[in-house]
Amino acid sequence: MRRVVFEGCAGWLHEAGGDTGVVMCAPQGHEMLWSHRAWRHLADALAMSGVPVLRFDYRGTGDSADLEPGADMFGGALADIAAAVLALRRETHVTRVVLCGLRLGASLAALAAARGREVSGVVMLAPVVNGRLYLRELRALHAGWRNSMIPELEVPPTPAGEQDVLSFRLSAATIAAIQAMRLDDVVPARRVLLLDAWPDAASPVAAMALKLGEAGVDVDMAPFAEYPEMMRSTEFADVPVEAWKHVADWVKAGTARQPEVSASAEAAPDSANSANSAGDALVGEGMDGVVEHPVWLDEARMFGILCVPAEANANARQANTVVIFPNTGGNHHIGDGRMFVDVSRQLARAGTAALRLDVSALGDSPAPACKMSVSAIYSMKPRADLAAAVDWARARGFGDVVVAGVCSGAFMGLYAALSNPGVSGLLLVNLVKFRWDEADDAAVGDHLRSMRVYLAAARQWETWQRLFRGEINARRLLSATLRRVRQRVHDRVSAVGGRMRRNDVQQTMPEFAAAAVRELDRRGVPTMFLYGATDVGLHELRLGLGKHLEAIQGLRNVQFRTLPLLDHSLFLDASRQAFAEQLIEHLRWMSMDSSETSDTPEAAISFTPVTQRAA
Repeated sequence: MRRVVFEGCAGWLHEAGGDTGVVMCAPQGHEMLWSHRAWRHLADALAMSGVPVLRFDYRGTGDSADLEPGADMFGGALADIAAAVLALRRETHVTRVVLCGLRLGASLAALAAARGREVSGVVMLAPVVNGRLYLRELRALHAGWRNSMIPELEVPPTPAGEQDVLSFRLSAATIAAIQAMRLDDVVPARRVLLLDAWPDAASPVAAMALKLGEAGVDVDMAPFAEYPEMMRSTEFADVPVEAWKHVADWVKAGTARQPEVSASAEAAPDSANSANSAGDALVGEGMDGVVEHPVWLDEARMFGILCVPAEANANARQANTVVIFPNTGGNHHIGDGRMFVDVSRQLARAGTAALRLDVSALGDSPAPACKMSVSAIYSMKPRADLAAAVDWARARGFGDVVVAGVCSGAFMGLYAALSNPGVSGLLLVNLVKFRWDEADDAAVGDHLRSMRVYLAAARQWETWQRLFRGEINARRLLSATLRRVRQRVHDRVSAVGGRMRRNDVQQTMPEFAAAAVRELDRRGVPTMFLYGATDVGLHELRLGLGKHLEAIQGLRNVQFRTLPLLDHSLFLDASRQAFAEQLIEHLRWMSMDSSETSDTPEAAISFTPVTQRAA
């Protein structure tokens, strides 16, 4: 697997010796994030079967260059697929190319093939056949998340014409392009594989297969039974086995049945106008002021993207500091809503380097796990991986190494700082656990939320109106509330009398938490605990540090702050903006000299971010 960049796109070439290659057309938004592990393993499986594969991010997504605000990402992706075909031919000299797409990526693959780009086949996995219906589905998904997860928050309206889908925002131009998209009469190639995630009498995919057959296309259609287990939150998402075998077998079967397409049929772009036509650093258009390098850490067990100031901007401030963003949950290194990409580039333009890290079991690291679980994410190995990444940054010459993590990333950051004196600062956002023990492994499948969330929602008339209209699932709300009651009883027992064993030393969770913050303060590690005002993690924080956070009172280097509009995973645009602002302010706090800090220790505490008022 080799990193490649082309025309502002960043991707991976999964090398093999075959003369038929595959360009993988990823879904967009949350579907791209959720399916990343499965997508990676499909590319590996194809390469192992002798098929070279190019897996890449469209511009404006993943690690690729940014698009202008408001740009049509759908139309841009079509151009990127065409560039990817050229890149695959250039890198491998294959004579046949198959486009393989998932969800909206399948639609893009079909349209790109139908535009005249010569391909020998198209694989369409759970394709979006009708763009208007797809947008309706996305709106329902986002509304369901808001109603069930943040019913108490007064979310600012989305800009006119745009649409939020979990942690991603679609521009008006993108929405217009998707809304106009229909595949009813599209004939993408002479040979098509369709996997239908919802096979029934009314299936639009089945109707599409029938029309393609009538048009003389060689169509292979099968159900995609593993789709629901793949397309879910990354901590639980599975890698399809049967479906991926079907795809690999279909691609291989076509190598002897289709005529070769001459590579000369597609002229290579002018190298003078081709950004990133060689090398693996991402620079050029859409990367103003920054350069991004792929890096392999700890004897190449982990992968990361190091984002640094461009030469023209280097004199603004020496890049002596690097911020490490560890994985959140099972997500790869870009973060929810591509948050870590946006923030790392913002930091680099201000003179601070950033490392978007994949620990060894996740993302684009050389040997990612096929299956993932919450227990694995909170296990010892990811913590050790992050500590090793700190050593790597120190060895590279960075004087200050700051870890900024969200949820499980905050957990990893806490443990990395406790085990590695190379950590200079910590921003811990919505930390849910101070400890992870056998009891947590047993309860990991129970998705719990703070009782305060439900109580706050219950006090709002709008919530009751939505409940009466059927917009909120009353049974699910009650079930989650009862689970939370049981969990709080369990937590109280553990905090008061329960003993948990760690390294043969008995210690309650509150004792561990208090000792941890004292150690960070003693070592002079500026540490900020940042939470949403109703976040589930506040319950654990107060169990660990005291109802009024007595354990951090008087500690000069440990601070706590809540913000009223900070959802747990930072899906909201306002939450992601607040995260960036708080991180920048945290770096300013760290850069204060000792006299300024001692004279005005409250300066950082009283900071009010631009988008939100501190609570």
